[in-house]
Amino acid sequence: MRRKITRRLIPLLLTVSLLLCFLPAQAKADCGLTVYFPNWNAYSDSQSQVKYLPWDRLGCVNHAFWKIEPQDGGYPIVSTDPWADTDESNPKAHFPQYAEYAKKYPNVKILLSIGGWTCCGYFSEMCLTRESRATFIESCLATLETYPFFSGLDIDWEYPGEARNGGGGDEGNPVRGDDKTNYTLLLKELRAALDSRFGKGEKLLTVCASGSVGTLSRQDYAALFPYVDRVNLMTYDLAGSWNSTTGHHTALYGKGSADTAVKYLQQQGVPASKIAIGTPLYSHGWKMKSLNGGAVGAPAQNLSDDEKTWRSLHTLEQKAVDEGTPGWHAGYDEDAQAAYLWNDDSSSKDYLTFYTYESARSLAAKLTYINVHSLGGLIVWQVHGDSPALGWPMITQMWRGLQ
Repeated sequence: MRRKITRRLIPLLLTVSLLLCFLPAQAKADCGLTVYFPNWNAYSDSQSQVKYLPWDRLGCVNHAFWKIEPQDGGYPIVSTDPWADTDESNPKAHFPQYAEYAKKYPNVKILLSIGGWTCCGYFSEMCLTRESRATFIESCLATLETYPFFSGLDIDWEYPGEARNGGGGDEGNPVRGDDKTNYTLLLKELRAALDSRFGKGEKLLTVCASGSVGTLSRQDYAALFPYVDRVNLMTYDLAGSWNSTTGHHTALYGKGSADTAVKYLQQQGVPASKIAIGTPLYSHGWKMKSLNGGAVGAPAQNLSDDEKTWRSLHTLEQKAVDEGTPGWHAGYDEDAQAAYLWNDDSSSKDYLTFYTYESARSLAAKLTYINVHSLGGLIVWQVHGDSPALGWPMITQMWRGLQ
């Protein structure tokens, strides 16, 4: 039965609505903003701790990384840095702080991310048989029981079916079997085990995925998507020092872009609500050989320090001058919706330097894209690329854009 709203009630309802508008917003689990927090922040400045994160503006925090470490014929997971994560003698240890802040912000989900670029050497081997997968899964369940503040797992295997050599502390990514099939089986069995142990849907299961269609095609997203809550597309590193010309490493549109990766997953049947795209708070850079023909697509060689944090790039943005005046210039590719910086001051040590990065403007385009296409949200590598000293401007823009 519907109740009739009288004229007398209308002013009251308007007053309540206005009051609700001005109440402080609490981040929701489904707000779609996921930030990665790497455990090596323990060696950074004192502000790079779990407790100083902008918790009121986050939906998920993915703790990076744990890894597979074969033991006694099984494949358990372990921390890549126990001192940083769990050591009671470390006053900045992350896990005690997670336990505290999980209670203060129960709507923020904390996930344990397993893998990462340098720690994927045993995924394919672990996935070979049901028995070997079971040892990994049991270790994951035990870890979640030991640390109940975790809301689930993020599998960051880079990448199933994509053979890669390692070296220098990088395990690489050897392919031992049919990764395309075995990866799906792993996620199916892991999802079933999580639901059985903790209750159906109580623990989240997400996966990281390449932003390149060529790599995505090595996995079977049409088969695996029912078992995961979100596919986190790493739509960055799409260009970098490995290229001989300058380009955009996190373009929204174009041949190698977020839009291309999203459309590929949707063609495989993945619902838009299960797809998140990525934003980097760091750059890639080159030293151009000349400025003939423009800065984008210019022949170049890589810089040895080609990654700068967003906060460093923000400083360069503020120094930018109009074309015609030598110095740093802030460029924007309207077709790709991508930002870049370049320097044409021949008297500067930065002469012919080019950086590709995410600016506030290109981020705004991504946020609009997410909302228009009803995507599952945005992932951020990594949170401390932003500026805590300036009040987390990029994280705040993301949070507001996804509300």
